Parts: sequence; structure tokens; C-alpha cells
Amino acid sequence: MKHLLSRLVAGFALISSAAMANADAMLMSRIPMRAELVLEYVKSSIEEHGYSIAHLQLCDGGMSDFGYKTDFYRVVFFGKIDEVRRISERYPELVSYVPLKLAVIAEKDETLLTVLNPEALAPYFADAELQIQLVRWHSDLESILDDVRRATEKRITGSD
Repeated sequence: MKHLLSRLVAGFALISSAAMANADAMLMSRIPMRAELVLEYVKSSIEEHGYSIAHLQLCDGGMSDFGYKTDFYRVVFFGKIDEVRRISERYPELVSYVPLKLAVIAEKDETLLTVLNPEALAPYFADAELQIQLVRWHSDLESILDDVRRATEKRITGSD
């Protein structure tokens, strides 16, 4: 019995650590505002951080084909053209990760923002230059999400 209990505890610890590691692979923010409005704040913050928006993909139809119910699902593709070209040339295995992509998803009266944490890719690459780039992207993405949170909070509370 004691052996079984210790195995259960060890199994729970393993599952818990895997769940936490998996959660670290994504950066997320929940905003208590309609997605259409949040998307405008997202686009503005992305551009203020020096990125260009390459494409805005509407995913509502495709998602409903898979049984997902959402009123609003967009993916914003963005990057700095020189970075995207350099990364694509030097690290072709990363082309599916550039440009960066941020999902804007309506959930009832809230909006979920989610993006891959670039630092989740770090263990797979030893190159120091790429490690620095992944940290920069992470910092920028955190800053973009923070900017959107602050700006929408000001709008919600009516404060300046």
C-alpha cells in the first residue's frame, strides 16, 4: 500500500510538472472586453513595438467546421521583415514560427489573447544569437500583452 501511494504521488508530481511546462509554452491574457475592440488595441501595440502586421486571418468558419463555437477568432501575423528573413535563412526549421502569430478569440463577453512563448523553442537550439532573439521576442510579446491589458483597463474603468 505504501509503495502504491508513493507511486501515485510521483505520478501526480510528473503530470503536474508536465502541465506547468506545457502552460509555459503559451503566453495568454484574458481581457473583459469584446474581441473586435481588443483586436484594435492588439494591432496598435504590435505596431508601437516596431512590428509590421503581415496578415489578419479570419478563422471563424474553419473553427466552426471542427465543432468550435466562437463568434470571433482571428490570428494576427506580424514581424520585422529583416528579422523574419534572417531567421528564415539561417534557421529554416523555424519558418513555421515566423512571422509571429497572436490569436484573438472571443469567449462570451471576454477575449482571450494567446501566442506561442518563443522561449519554449530555446531548448532545441544552442546558437547564442538565436537564444538572444527568442528572449527579445518573449520580452516584446509580454510587453504587447501588458500594453493591451493596461489600455483596455483604462477604457473599461474610464481612467486616464
